[in-house]
Amino acid sequence: MSYHILHITDFGCKLSKERGMLVCKKDSKEIGRIAIEDLRAVVILNEATSISGSLLTELADIDAVVIHCKKFKPVGITLPNIRTYDAKVVLNQSAGNKNLNSAIWRRLLHSKITNSVNCLKNMGVVNSRMEQMFLNSKTELNEAWFAREYWKHYFPRMGELGGRRNSQDESSKINVLLNYGYGILGGIIHRSIIVSGLNYLLGVNHKTYYRNTPLVYDVIEPFRAFVDYALYKYVLSSDVLSIRMWSVFFGKFLKEYRVQKAKNSLKLLDSVDIVCESLANVYRYKKADFLWTPILNL
Repeated sequence: MSYHILHITDFGCKLSKERGMLVCKKDSKEIGRIAIEDLRAVVILNEATSISGSLLTELADIDAVVIHCKKFKPVGITLPNIRTYDAKVVLNQSAGNKNLNSAIWRRLLHSKITNSVNCLKNMGVVNSRMEQMFLNSKTELNEAWFAREYWKHYFPRMGELGGRRNSQDESSKINVLLNYGYGILGGIIHRSIIVSGLNYLLGVNHKTYYRNTPLVYDVIEPFRAFVDYALYKYVLSSDVLSIRMWSVFFGKFLKEYRVQKAKNSLKLLDSVDIVCESLANVYRYKKADFLWTPILNL
């Protein structure tokens, strides 16, 4: 099945369910429809959109999510019920085995840095210092050091000299667009964690505190460079940067970009489910070797 991420960008749209279809109307005129069973996520980019209760129920029933935005920034998610498929997965996850969680985190962090290095290479940046430090590291990887080294090369390549990663900096167009991409991807990961029978409140490395979802923050790490690279491709293709156009571009990127898993080629969107399923197997069998993560292509 081909899954889709539907973005609702226009103000004043009304979303409803008709005969298994999501129907979008504006000013009493139908402007589009799509089979509900084909949806992985619906992203509502503004507050002037209404959605029927029957449609929300149907989306939850097929394990799709609704991502709510305010001023084009993701602020909330409507999710299906959390569930358990195998008691061992939840019990082993909740046991908080430090050695197992440390092994999982090392693999997630290794994948994150690999993808960051590949992202910079694809952008025409050969950062030998970052790559050599990564290849020669025989101890715990210094995530903060790699992040500083990464961003000091990324932002100038994106046209923001002296820029740095700051999620609160609304004066930086690149930071704003990155926030959106991470927010959408986080919502999709949140969904996959639930569908895989994991508890998103129990993190591997990130800690549990007020109003956070630590396992989402852990799992998203290998995927961040995909958002960064997608934004780079979007900036190359656009004369004027727009959150609306970026949202459409990113949704298409998630569906069309492919990663390799052994001899198989997967859509990046589908790889999120595979990662979460593999993480469930890690806890099921208490072996970090079961974890699979996608690698950004060179």
